[in-house]
Amino acid sequence: MTVAGTDRASVTAPGPAEVLLAVTAAHRTGQPLHPELLALGAHFERRAHTAPRYRMLALPGPGVRRGGIVATAHGGTALEVELHRMPTCALGTLLCALPAPLAIGRIELVDGTVLGILCTGHPAGAVDVSSHGSWPAYLRSVTV
Repeated sequence: MTVAGTDRASVTAPGPAEVLLAVTAAHRTGQPLHPELLALGAHFERRAHTAPRYRMLALPGPGVRRGGIVATAHGGTALEVELHRMPTCALGTLLCALPAPLAIGRIELVDGTVLGILCTGHPAGAVDVSSHGSWPAYLRSVTV
């Protein structure tokens, strides 16, 4: 039996038990939403940089300061992210908890591709903070 050009064995084969997830802003270590990752079984692995094709946005809205990255065809830069290893089965729970315009998608790093939290567009009121290079550097600039 085939499903969309694949055999049944490949459809039912289990995926990886864990994935690396890139986080940019409020889910980083020490940030307000980091406990959500910990509750899902995630643990910090390392810092990394995106390929130079992203912009970092500070998103509008009340409550926790949130940010995300968005891919761009021109004028992107390499941005610092944190990589957290987490159970693959927890991704759905995290995805359901993310408010729009945040989503989970593929992020290109300088040394490979991972899943990560990103923006699905450039929402009205978002501020481009890419020049800071990382979310913690941006936060230091607004709290001084």
